[in-house]
Amino acid sequence: MAKLTKRDIVVAISNQTGMVQHEVFDVVQRTLDKITDSLANNIAVELRNFGVFQPRLTKPRVGRNPNQP
Repeated sequence: MAKLTKRDIVVAISNQTGMVQHEVFDVVQRTLDKITDSLANNIAVELRNFGVFQPRLTKPRVGRNPNQP
């Protein structure tokens, strides 16, 4: 399965818009930072025609190392 990286997104947007790659990278990074900050502050993020990101609390669980008895 192929994957799309942040770098791939930056290069594609740069090629389509003619913007310099480091400027596109800055915009993409700031966008992702804002989404991350909003979720960390328990604020849902809705991107029309894409999806909704919302924080979800899960019950804590005990992690176990299968290599140790």
